[in-house]
Amino acid sequence: MDYGTLNKYFDGVAAKRLAAVDVDPKKSNQHEFNGVSVLRSLFGDDDIKDMPARFVYLTDDADPLFDSGLMTWYDARRNIPNRTEYRLYYKDNAVIEQAREGDLMVVALTGRGEVLVAITRAESNMASQVCWLFGLDGATTSFALSQADEARVGSLAADLLECMGVKIDLPIAADAYLDGLIETFGNHFPRSAEFSRYAAETLGELDWHSHPDESLLACYEREEMLFRLFERYLVAGELEPFIRTDDIDGILRIAMSTFQRRKSRAGSAFENQLRMLFDARRISYSAQSYTEGKSKPDFIFPSIEAYHDTAFPVEALTMLGAKTTIKERWRQVLDEADRIAEKHLITLEPAVSEAYTKAMQKDHLQLVVPRPLFATFTAVQQHWLMDVADFCALVEGKQNKVC
Repeated sequence: MDYGTLNKYFDGVAAKRLAAVDVDPKKSNQHEFNGVSVLRSLFGDDDIKDMPARFVYLTDDADPLFDSGLMTWYDARRNIPNRTEYRLYYKDNAVIEQAREGDLMVVALTGRGEVLVAITRAESNMASQVCWLFGLDGATTSFALSQADEARVGSLAADLLECMGVKIDLPIAADAYLDGLIETFGNHFPRSAEFSRYAAETLGELDWHSHPDESLLACYEREEMLFRLFERYLVAGELEPFIRTDDIDGILRIAMSTFQRRKSRAGSAFENQLRMLFDARRISYSAQSYTEGKSKPDFIFPSIEAYHDTAFPVEALTMLGAKTTIKERWRQVLDEADRIAEKHLITLEPAVSEAYTKAMQKDHLQLVVPRPLFATFTAVQQHWLMDVADFCALVEGKQNKVC
């Protein structure tokens, strides 16, 4: 189940690598981007004053930074015959202040006439994912059009768009699940494991043995869709009395609670889905158990007891970290199981940057990704990646040798 195509959310998208003259006050203080032909294809030939604009700065080590403002599209040579010099003018804001030469900037025109300006730090993981989302090569220093207008927006792309502040429309087919959610859970979110089981059951019989990669990804996408659906239903009810009485503080409390629930749920949901995979295949494991000090890997195979048994062969042990998103946190898993030199990390994040995967290889960390996501990585990365089926075969082989 997907969330439509990109052109459902944008009338046009262009991108470039920022030059010093674009954002460095020491090089230029014009607050303008040159209106090359690519931008004219977005904004047209007529002047447009004070377009509402949303700015967002995306980095790997912090939450997105948002600001809003106005932008103006105009021809600086409008009154000179046979001459044109289009400019896209912006005003200072918190996002532009963070921008640096070499950063990737995306300028998108939404169907509501609003401009989205998304900037990602140069060579970051977020930059790699934005390039994947919009079909960009990421290297251009002049504006280039996105080549992904007809690309389908799945759950992973929807997550990235929401990071940019884009409101995602649920598929019409999602409404068919709402009555079941209300009947099962009432007007409250259940515990994470219970919701994960329910979401998986709506998929019918899953083939965890022959198609573990596809089954894991299907569970994630179905739970994401059901969570978005149920959350919107519940939050609408929670907000209604505060909206009716114009209680801004109450609205903010609900918003903050919703945001925190989203952050805490994502990781636990992924762990629940992995438990279902390992249980279905009868793979022995311990989850969230301490190895050394305060280190607590997501999964130890075949068990934490085997890990702490100095007589148990080290080569029969496996450690797996699980993170729906990588960012800088991936390095945490390197210190979570001292006995195991070669560690594994599984993620659902598409288009992880080459800088990250090279660093992982150097640090003896193998990245595990569901096979359907391989296409979002470069050809070189794909040769190195491990899929879910191969990881399961690895731990099953070790388990069979010691049993």
